[in-house]
Amino acid sequence: MKLLLTRTVLAATLFIPAFILQAEVDNYRLLLQRTDQVIVHFKEKPTEARALAFIKQGVTHGGYGVAAGKRQEVLEIGATLDIEDVKVLAEGLEDDPQVEFAEPDLLMQTMKVPNDPLYNEQWHYFEFKAGMNLPPAWDISVGSSKNVIAILDTGITEHSEISSRVLFGYDMIADPWMANDGDGVDNDPRDPGDSLQPGACGKSFGNPIPANVRKSSWHGTHVAGTIAANTNDNKGLSGVTWYDRVLIVRVLGRCGGYTSWIADGIRWAAGLPVYGLPINPNPANVINLSLGGTSLVCSQTYQDAIDEVVAAGVTVVVAAGNEQRNVALTTPANCKNVITVGAINRSGNRSWYSNYGTGIDIMAPGGETHFPGNGILSLYNSGLKSPLAESRKELQGTSMAAPHISGLIALSYEVNPNLTPAERKKILKETARPFASDSNCSTFRCGAGIADAGSFLRAVQNTQ
Repeated sequence: MKLLLTRTVLAATLFIPAFILQAEVDNYRLLLQRTDQVIVHFKEKPTEARALAFIKQGVTHGGYGVAAGKRQEVLEIGATLDIEDVKVLAEGLEDDPQVEFAEPDLLMQTMKVPNDPLYNEQWHYFEFKAGMNLPPAWDISVGSSKNVIAILDTGITEHSEISSRVLFGYDMIADPWMANDGDGVDNDPRDPGDSLQPGACGKSFGNPIPANVRKSSWHGTHVAGTIAANTNDNKGLSGVTWYDRVLIVRVLGRCGGYTSWIADGIRWAAGLPVYGLPINPNPANVINLSLGGTSLVCSQTYQDAIDEVVAAGVTVVVAAGNEQRNVALTTPANCKNVITVGAINRSGNRSWYSNYGTGIDIMAPGGETHFPGNGILSLYNSGLKSPLAESRKELQGTSMAAPHISGLIALSYEVNPNLTPAERKKILKETARPFASDSNCSTFRCGAGIADAGSFLRAVQNTQ
């Protein structure tokens, strides 16, 4: 006869050792949620009659073993129950004098880990101190080709590790010199390079910008790689999403890009009408803005565009900026209805360059490159001025932190497409991993905590 446990049983209290954070326990639960068996360890040399009598009390014998000279039985419950309920049952079995201890027979599973050879160098995906805890999240969702993340940036270069996932959007740069491609607005968002000579961008407050020769940044390619580099293909590195597509909207050229171009890009990416342009046939679920500039307030142009796309169900993710100052001085990071992302380093502290303040919503890996292996590894190009061969490189910045969040938010659209951007932001902050007690971050300076992909997607899953 099998023992059937009714749903009136009380949940057991889970004891969490002081050195284990609640977030770790929550992530572990993702894989250990239910079981239909209990392991019972008898005390040494139980009488055969008493052991058999115990088994006949109402459970089914499922196995036999010996551990440290003691009998071990596997008992089938007769129903698949939550772990906390099975713990209550096991504690009841321990009341028998023949039993030394009883515990749930936990069902173990593998966690999805990409087979890409450089994945182990992408600490920002899996290390506990500062990583995104992506493996348990990937057990819930690896994304879908139906989902689209728009990257408003410098455009993209050809790269075999992402080319199959790219949707070519638009080049919004109206100035031919800044575009560096011989024309203005067009439907070719490829990155021709943004290298500069000293003083090329004029003067600001009497100082040439930039002070030195700058090589092409290939910024958009790097951002795109974090979001959507081909994953689990036994080649190169991994992206946050395994199947989502990236829509490339070029808004930054030599010396940057104007607010008007970026606002048009935001609307166009979301499938909203923009004068003179065709409607985007692949509207985005998520828009990544790894860009910004100095402003005491969010401009009305930015805010109107952001509000319009958010009302359409699109989540906007913005880099906090790298000026080591209060994020309130950087836009569009200081706009409303966006997710503003600051950067942490590999030790889980705020990266030295990252902006800070109460305007930060969440922290994500941005790295620091002064020590090899501590930056964010993603796709790149070997060209100094114009594109040459595809490559990979470590960079640092809140620009590198934001795409981690954009990719994670995109995964949440596959898990639950019905949440609003505000609801996704709320859950992201509620499931954040707390800062360590010795961290240079606090909720006042660095937002809700470090983004935890596993906890976030589990919570999104539970809202259905």
